[in-house]
Amino acid sequence: MHVWYINHYAGGPGIGPAYRPYHLARAWQKLGHSATVFVASFHHHLYGEAGLDREMFVDGVRYVPIATPRYQGNGVARLANMAAFTRGLSKLASGVPSDLQKPDAIVASSPHIFPIYPARKLAKKFSAKLVFEIRDIWPLSITEITGANRLHPFVQLCAAAERYAYKHADLVSSVLPRADRYLASAGFQKKPFVWVPNGAGEVPVERKAPLSSEAAALIAKINREKAAGRVVLLHAGSMGPPNGLLTLVEAVTGPEASNLAGKLAIVLVGAGPLETELRQRAVAASAPIIIAGRVPKDDVGSIVAASDFGYAGLNNIEALYQYGISLNKLADYLLEGVPVFLPIGPCGDPVSEARAGLVKPVNTPSEMRAALNELVDLPVGERKAMGERGRAYMLKEYDYLEIARRYAEAIAKA
Repeated sequence: MHVWYINHYAGGPGIGPAYRPYHLARAWQKLGHSATVFVASFHHHLYGEAGLDREMFVDGVRYVPIATPRYQGNGVARLANMAAFTRGLSKLASGVPSDLQKPDAIVASSPHIFPIYPARKLAKKFSAKLVFEIRDIWPLSITEITGANRLHPFVQLCAAAERYAYKHADLVSSVLPRADRYLASAGFQKKPFVWVPNGAGEVPVERKAPLSSEAAALIAKINREKAAGRVVLLHAGSMGPPNGLLTLVEAVTGPEASNLAGKLAIVLVGAGPLETELRQRAVAASAPIIIAGRVPKDDVGSIVAASDFGYAGLNNIEALYQYGISLNKLADYLLEGVPVFLPIGPCGDPVSEARAGLVKPVNTPSEMRAALNELVDLPVGERKAMGERGRAYMLKEYDYLEIARRYAEAIAKA
């Protein structure tokens, strides 16, 4: 079977941090299948500023860039980028390069939902099976995270595309463990469905490559905090409004947090629109908060391993997260045997399923503060047991080879 995997923000080694398309394609190769990944020539998750100006092979995985304009932020220019990606895919239906292997299945992954339209055209052209892969539930993610009005024209466009996808897909897949419940609520309970989570990637082995200077300096800071008797809570990922970081920082600043100051240090690794504000708050409060910015992806595992807990930052949005979550950082944490603090209710997530940390809904800084006090008071032996359970669960349930096998079997049956 040959799969065309469409993902606007696809990454991989040397491309970007969203490795899922790469790992799936590599796993399919091991099972005797193959895949071509279609990605935007420019998107904000790319490692380089220049964009992707040509096709490339990465460990045998073919990446085909679709021409898209540059943008910054979340304004009109980003919408134009989405539209260009969708149009570029539509052009393939009338002029496919002769050296592109024809697909047996086309997977339209939904970092945004609009590629479902050209994906269906392409599926009909090649008599291929059409798979709609739910990553974010559109438009529910927009209305619940941003508070957008359900009658907003863009929300309505997303809702129409969602209905189109569920109606015409031969198979619906999702990284969310309970997305089948959402399908049922939308009236598509009989649609074939398969859960195919973001997997664990490569199992950590002894690291031979030297750490970057940024990572080495950060680990030295973490070790100093631990030597001072503080528990280190690490957040590795985007610093944006959906990540619950303002609530976290508010919980550890101010007079109410004085009892935490000597027991807990916060480390934030990554970048995003809230980075400047978080830095300003940390400096103003003289709180034990380290904001490190971006570090090379190859160094993330070493930084995680040096920490005591991983923070899987989310705002507690029950209407959205009742269908599950799929955070790449969970694999980063759990594979290193580091227990996790997840500040939402249990939702089929690996932390609650494996009893690999603290899973508790948090809505206010005071609730966050209470949860953090609970974390720092956990005995070291209990923390270690949580981490070991999480790692074992991740290796068993989130192995990409088994995920790819399950995915291929579901496509074959669709």
